[in-house]
Amino acid sequence: MVAVLDFWLFGIAALFSMHQVSVRIGTIRADTLSGTLISIATTAILFSALAALFSGMHFNSEFLMLMITAGLIHFFLARTVFYQCISRLGANVAATLATTRIFFAAVLGYFLLGESVGYKLAIAAILVFAGVFVLTFHVVSDGYGIALGLLTGFLTALASVFARKGMELFPGIGSAIAGTALGYLSSLLLFFVFYSLIMHRKLEFSRSFLPFVAGGIFVGFGHLLRYIALAYYPVCFVETFVSMYPLFTYSLSGVLIKNVEVFNMRFFVSAFLILLGAAILLSMPVKL
Repeated sequence: MVAVLDFWLFGIAALFSMHQVSVRIGTIRADTLSGTLISIATTAILFSALAALFSGMHFNSEFLMLMITAGLIHFFLARTVFYQCISRLGANVAATLATTRIFFAAVLGYFLLGESVGYKLAIAAILVFAGVFVLTFHVVSDGYGIALGLLTGFLTALASVFARKGMELFPGIGSAIAGTALGYLSSLLLFFVFYSLIMHRKLEFSRSFLPFVAGGIFVGFGHLLRYIALAYYPVCFVETFVSMYPLFTYSLSGVLIKNVEVFNMRFFVSAFLILLGAAILLSMPVKL
């Protein structure tokens, strides 16, 4: 089981990077806020259809509330913040900042779930934030964009805490699909209210929004695999693997959108420090 889950975790990283590059392409061509709505709607519709295949399963109210809460934090709040960060800073910089999720996941996992933390966490945390400092010093001057990236890291880690507690109750692919559908449907409803009633926007779909549709599909399956993994692994372990996705993002953006992304020596030093921190966390003992 562990070997299979390890493969899934790398798959999460790949799917998240494909989602991120798709969104970056979408923000170049279309409105980011409208694209966020389309992305969330795509995933909500897709996983509602998949959940129908497991309609015979029954879940208790605790599972439902935990997965809805996890979904709202991640799919509504974190995604909205992250898309704005990508729009302001680009996919590569946003990915690197969001990698701080491994630090937040370790801290939240310790205080909220009782997951073990040792000296390696301190070393990893120093490396991660050293990487953020290198990235932001002279390379990125947008303080608001940096704050959005760090907030993304915190929110995604917090969402994983709720998702792990829910998936521990009902481990398996059926509950992971149901949990993903619940989270996205709740997020879609809330975002639609925000989009139409608060922002007074009307959505007019065009081909320029297709990258957001693709992004919604990629990230939906990424979260499905993430939920399955959270049923068996500690939050900090899963988020460490997930945080490796900048490696895939750098490769994809270098091929597809290198003219609008940040590529220089300081940037790659930053990425190296952050991913080295992730590697140290990965070497920590895992309690299944």
